[in-house]
Amino acid sequence: MFKPELSLSPSGMPFLTNQNIDSIGEQMAVDFDKAILLNPHELDVDRFVERYLKMAVDFMYLSHCGVYLGTTVFQTTDWLPVYLPEENCADYAHVDAGTIIIDSSLSEESQEHRYRYTLGHEGGHSVLHTTYFLNTIGSSERDQTGIYVRCRADFKIGRNQFSGIRNMTDIERAEQQANRFSAAILMPKSAVKILLARKPYNRKAGWIADAITKISETFNVSYAAAFYRLKDLEIIEQDAICPFRLS
Repeated sequence: MFKPELSLSPSGMPFLTNQNIDSIGEQMAVDFDKAILLNPHELDVDRFVERYLKMAVDFMYLSHCGVYLGTTVFQTTDWLPVYLPEENCADYAHVDAGTIIIDSSLSEESQEHRYRYTLGHEGGHSVLHTTYFLNTIGSSERDQTGIYVRCRADFKIGRNQFSGIRNMTDIERAEQQANRFSAAILMPKSAVKILLARKPYNRKAGWIADAITKISETFNVSYAAAFYRLKDLEIIEQDAICPFRLS
């Protein structure tokens, strides 16, 4: 397994540019699946997380309303908040260290794209943020246990909802980095460029829609993920408007 060398702040947060994360994600994706650049295709994200990152994956309802999509557990706990729909009540669950919990709502077939992106996001936390979340347990920015991170649904794919790269809190930075990591493994930079080069786009009307569709179908990601990846890689302008309705 490729293990990136990370330069860490005193709190344990990695110093990483978006380009650094793209490079780390691509190196890990290629180490796991060497053919992904030769013949761009969907990454088996389940096997990547379970076999390559060595993380266990389980499903639980993390809230009653879907506010949390995923949780990465860094240290064994008996106190992970969950929701029990059969009893219509909140409870706590025992979860072992090195486990990713995905909200059970994402197990539905209609949620495949969101599931894949969320699993990649949580995998990003395991790669990039283990030291941070185990460092100085009890910090006010972290969950009360200090041993897991719960990721909210309102951290939208690719959208700059944060307070600006220089003014991010550590938690915002961790979420931004995990988002970028997920995009980087599901849509490796070189694989995207190779894919688009095979059908050169002459920038006429409709080319953005064609590019988004090609990326979505090839890598099994949503139109939103494909659109924001094109922006991330500066293949389209930052003020470009997506031709598809994004949820």
